[in-house]
Amino acid sequence: MAVGLVALATMAGRGQGHPPVRLLPTPAAADGAMYSLAPDAHGGALLSWLEASPRGLALRFSSLLNDRWSPPRLIVEGHQLFSNWADHPSVAAQPDGTLLAQWPVINDGAQPPGSYNNSMRIARSTDGGATWAELFADGLDNTVSYTGFVSLLPGASGARAVYLSPPRPISSDPADHRMTLSHVATDAAGHHTHAGVVDSDTCSCCPTAVASTSAGPIAAYRDHEPGDIRDIAVVRFVNGAWTTPRPVHRDGWQINGCPTNGPSLGARGSRVALAWFTAAGNAPQVNVAFSTDSGASFQAPIVLDGRTAVGRPATVLLDDGSAVVAWLASIGDGSGRGELRLRRVAPGGPPGPIVVAGAAPPGRSSGMPQMMRLGDGLLVAWRTDRLLTARLPLPPLPSR
Repeated sequence: MAVGLVALATMAGRGQGHPPVRLLPTPAAADGAMYSLAPDAHGGALLSWLEASPRGLALRFSSLLNDRWSPPRLIVEGHQLFSNWADHPSVAAQPDGTLLAQWPVINDGAQPPGSYNNSMRIARSTDGGATWAELFADGLDNTVSYTGFVSLLPGASGARAVYLSPPRPISSDPADHRMTLSHVATDAAGHHTHAGVVDSDTCSCCPTAVASTSAGPIAAYRDHEPGDIRDIAVVRFVNGAWTTPRPVHRDGWQINGCPTNGPSLGARGSRVALAWFTAAGNAPQVNVAFSTDSGASFQAPIVLDGRTAVGRPATVLLDDGSAVVAWLASIGDGSGRGELRLRRVAPGGPPGPIVVAGAAPPGRSSGMPQMMRLGDGLLVAWRTDRLLTARLPLPPLPSR
């Protein structure tokens, strides 16, 4: 399978005048899934994933050094860990090397049995992942709903997280699918400093995103407005408080249900790039929009892909102000095959050529692709019949 992927990536890259993709074998088991990718504190990368263990499920992580993943280390394992194709656990590193991890847990007492009844945990390690101490938990009383879709934001003075949680009191109406965007913050010692609800009515199961700007944190998520309009919104933490939610762009996507397709963020200083999927008007497409004022306002969206776009984007903002976005797409030939695509674009567009990182099933088994800057190129993670990671150079901007 790996040989086929390298061949596919090489052909796609050469077709665009782009060097081939280089796969980096991971230490994950064949069933490894629900993965995440994040920078470490030393210019490398952290990869986490869930896999089966004799005790149920195990959340493990590995560090990338000299293009080799370290032997996996255990964070937590047990029969109560929850496996969800869209709600991935994750690991993040603070500048001093302190590690953070988050994962979903199945609560006791589901009503009826088999219902979603998840809570979430955030833990901290100050010894490189040898031991972990719980920092925060929410949703422990969920019996007919869930808490999760956590995005971690590590920082020098502490950490923040945004996530989805049910409104309180929890409704017993099975037709009530409202969720809230909640947040928690801790100081450098791991003590809570802020917690609460940011938006009281959001889409119910789209992943969240959070990033740091020169004006403070920004969070992006799929909102829920009257008439079942589910467009992407942002909130910012400014002067000690979260701003009123505002849409990035009025797509007007009306859908009676959650599309499980969240946004992604890249930020540097006051510049922000935000990518998302929409199918408003039955026209699927992946968009990206830029901001130069820390997300207070966004320019008009630039379309990166349409027709066969599946979405689930990942975004990296580069030093020159351009962004690279990765997303899943169907090949569109009726075969059911898909691929992981990347494209680079600068504010005002147009975008550069599409580069194919490799084959990727367009269904749930691919999970949520991940991407980060590494050295002078990119590191991506996605799933086919197993968890894959690869290095590749930056895609080109359009030729002048």
